[in-house]
Amino acid sequence: AIVKEDRINGTPVVLVGHVGWANFAQRWLTEKKSETKEAPSDSHISTAEFSHEEAKPSNGSDINLDLSTEKYELDIPKMIKDIGDEDVPVIKRNYDEVKPIHGTIPAAKFLSECWPASETEAELQDSKKKAPKFYLHQWQFPLSDTAGGKLCHQNNPLPNGIMGEDLLKYWLDLPQCKLDSPLQYIFMGRTDTNSRLHKDPGGLEISIAPITGQKECVLARVYKTVIKPGEILLMPNGTYHQCRNITPCLSYSRFHLDTVNLLPFVMSLVNGDAPEIEHRDVLWNLASALIKKVDEVVDLVQDRVLAYRDVTDVVTGDTRETVETLLALRNFIREVARRDEVNKAVKGPGDKSKEELKPELHDFGVLAADVDVCLHDYRYRESKEIPKLKSRKGKVLTNTLSKGVRKNCVGRDLNKFMIDNKPVVVFNSSLENNYMSLRNADVEKHYPLADKHKVGKALIGKLTIGDMLAVRLEQKCVKAEVLEVVPQMKAAYISFEDYPSVYDEYQPFDLLRLPSGDEITHDDIKPGLVEYRAVVQSTIDGPMVRVKLIVSQHTLTRLVSPAMILGRYMGRWGSSGKKGLSDDSDGKKAAPGGIVSPSTTSDISDIAVEEES
Repeated sequence: AIVKEDRINGTPVVLVGHVGWANFAQRWLTEKKSETKEAPSDSHISTAEFSHEEAKPSNGSDINLDLSTEKYELDIPKMIKDIGDEDVPVIKRNYDEVKPIHGTIPAAKFLSECWPASETEAELQDSKKKAPKFYLHQWQFPLSDTAGGKLCHQNNPLPNGIMGEDLLKYWLDLPQCKLDSPLQYIFMGRTDTNSRLHKDPGGLEISIAPITGQKECVLARVYKTVIKPGEILLMPNGTYHQCRNITPCLSYSRFHLDTVNLLPFVMSLVNGDAPEIEHRDVLWNLASALIKKVDEVVDLVQDRVLAYRDVTDVVTGDTRETVETLLALRNFIREVARRDEVNKAVKGPGDKSKEELKPELHDFGVLAADVDVCLHDYRYRESKEIPKLKSRKGKVLTNTLSKGVRKNCVGRDLNKFMIDNKPVVVFNSSLENNYMSLRNADVEKHYPLADKHKVGKALIGKLTIGDMLAVRLEQKCVKAEVLEVVPQMKAAYISFEDYPSVYDEYQPFDLLRLPSGDEITHDDIKPGLVEYRAVVQSTIDGPMVRVKLIVSQHTLTRLVSPAMILGRYMGRWGSSGKKGLSDDSDGKKAAPGGIVSPSTTSDISDIAVEEES
């Protein structure tokens, strides 16, 4: 209970006394001929100790590997014989790159050339600076047909009071790791091999357990601990950590998902910070597997009820845990279904040809209904006849802007607010309501030649702070006040996944971030790049203007490019006191708010370069 509370509170913890966590490593170990000195520990991490005498590894063996005695050492010939043909990822021993993978080499080559035959040899090579520079980094062995078959399903899981059932085991259906987590890794490096301070995205918790050797872990630059064989460091999701090998170290690491960190896992799906993890597949396969388990119990109970037999022994503790997990999943699945509906309403169904190529696309609305039916049947499992579930239809996602029934809600025909069959507006927000309330402000009507004659390009070099402009906002022309003129800027025009195009905007390259939160090099910023929750549509390298857009009664600050500038905003009275152009000046009709509507090339030029006297 204490460890679970630490996990909920985001506190790292070191576990001691659990045996069999890395049972797969028995095949690579032999007893030491002599004992080595233990490195000092400067631990500020809470430590939890427990006995686990009756625990058995998941492969059914009666032998659990106890590493706490530190009596084992690696038998390199055994390892080479066992996994020597595997390709393993390696990087430089000390790295600080965002993408550290250097390449792959055969495990036999790494073990024979990069791993010291003894501690004496390691010390000698290090002193002469001739030690190999490579580090076996994050070998995901469950994805190997051969290694996965040997190493998966060997470990003794932690007790439920510490960590619940690892829900990642339902993710993949690969024969070698089915019903075992695919996110298990081996790390192997010499003394002083270290990693940069980082956090692992994905909303998953992570564990680190040395098999041989000792590792120093610095957490969030605040805590430091040394972990050795027999100890397991548990880190809640999002924990910043940096590791350094105190001695040559082989360590085992794995990610974990249970009901404690389901919320951050779903938030990672929303944020898109870990594209290498297929969150949707995890949730779909997990829920489907749990539904099947519960349905089997319900069917068995029903068979006994109809046969007038006892049912008290059918529902076990495992069944109750499965139902509790399904209950926790239900709301998250509903949220994913809701977001899918919103995304479809905002961005449209997408390219039909792409949709046709993905007939297996998951419908989380259907899955949410299946979960409801499953839990309903479980609730009435002991009834002679299970009552029919009254379907609770969720509110259909409708565009409130098209109805005009709410107070302050403007009723409009939304067909007028589409670009490439995608909605410019879709929700009842202040910006969208005010955008739709603009009358007689269509760009094509009032500025038909602005793009052709590049008005903004001619005008931008003459602007000063406080100038008033007519600016394009999707199909409308709106009033804008100049806040800053930037002579040169690299910026990207981005479109947000869950918002209509009226929210599309320019952002400077320096402010763009990957979904993981890491900075993006300027050379990598190109159309199609996924930036946090947005997609880059285009880029610009040139002058920009920061303006305050005045959309009827709504104001907002944005960057605008020369292409978005339509001309100067001509009010009834200019700052010089001269009367501006109005509805009856030279027969030209002014757009609402005093935006002049040029009808000839000369008119556009005059508006673009007109100076106040």
